[in-house]
Parts: sequence; structure tokens; C-alpha cells
Amino acid sequence: MQDTPEHIIQKQREIIHSKSPNERFMIGVEAINFGRTMVQSSIRQSNPQISAVDLKVETFRRCYAQSFDPEELNTILTELRAYWEREEGH
Repeated sequence: MQDTPEHIIQKQREIIHSKSPNERFMIGVEAINFGRTMVQSSIRQSNPQISAVDLKVETFRRCYAQSFDPEELNTILTELRAYWEREEGH
């Protein structure tokens, strides 16, 4: 469903294309960071006592669960958890 008028879409394109490549890149980075923040807020809302490591694991799961088969995802999450636990131990 597209409910944005074509002239508005064109204006958005003009604004984006008027930015430098670096500015466009940073807009993308900010959008990704905002999305991750929203996912983490949702996780914390349902589990306020979640540890930092568990929050990272669950964030990855929510963002990438559809990208991997269950076995592959579990392997990745196990390795990520081990990595983050080592890092927090430093």
C-alpha cells in the first residue's frame, strides 16, 4: 500500500539527493541505530531485569531470526553470548 502522494515522494528524493554521500550514509546509520534502540526498548519493557548480554542476544535474535535457519541462529547466538560474556569480564 502506498498512500504518499507522488509529489511528496519526489520532494523526499530531491532532499536525499541534495545531501553528500557522507550525509546520506550517516542518515542510514542513524536510522539503523534508532531501529535498534526501539527493539531494545521493547525487550526491556517486557523484561526490565534483562542483563546486558541477554539484551544483546535477544536484540540480534529479533533482528536476524528470519535470516538464518534455527540451528544456524542458535550457533550464532551461542558464539555471540560467549564473546560478549568474555568482553564484559575484562
